[in-house]
Amino acid sequence: MNKFTPLFVISIIIIFSAGSFLYFMYPIGGSAQQSNLATYNSTIEITLYANAAGWNYNTSNPNPTIYAKTHVLLEFRVIEQDTLPHTFTINPGPNESQASAIINVNIPPVPGTVVWANWSFSTPGIYTYWCIVHPETMVGKLILNSSGNNSTATAISSNQSLFSLKGSSNIYGAREDLY
Repeated sequence: MNKFTPLFVISIIIIFSAGSFLYFMYPIGGSAQQSNLATYNSTIEITLYANAAGWNYNTSNPNPTIYAKTHVLLEFRVIEQDTLPHTFTINPGPNESQASAIINVNIPPVPGTVVWANWSFSTPGIYTYWCIVHPETMVGKLILNSSGNNSTATAISSNQSLFSLKGSSNIYGAREDLY
């Protein structure tokens, strides 16, 4: 056995451990601030399709206004629909403002890619979700009301519901799935 073999094996273990640590500490697909997350009592999944012509462009309800309650974990499932780069960005207020964004996740330009961004809001009000690359066509409102009963949210005003109730989850930030 070569005297350098144990050093080589230990070096590989250290490099693998460091890489694994970094992989689990850094969210894939962008970053979402996590320090201001409110406590939550339930989780709602919201699916949006990223298309330069508008969120959910190929549906009867493009750029939908989303109604939800505070202290509900909103799990945004964003699916890439065209081959253009997009972001999923949310900020407080009725206008797009990159400076005040609380979520800003990059969406890779590969159709079918799914990116997740999760957030629980503690302050009622109007929030804007939008794409930094396509701010005029990909923009919608998120309206949060005070929560009395945290187990439900008001669905979009159409036959197509973008909400589905899920069990509580401890997944914060962003993740990406490639289908």
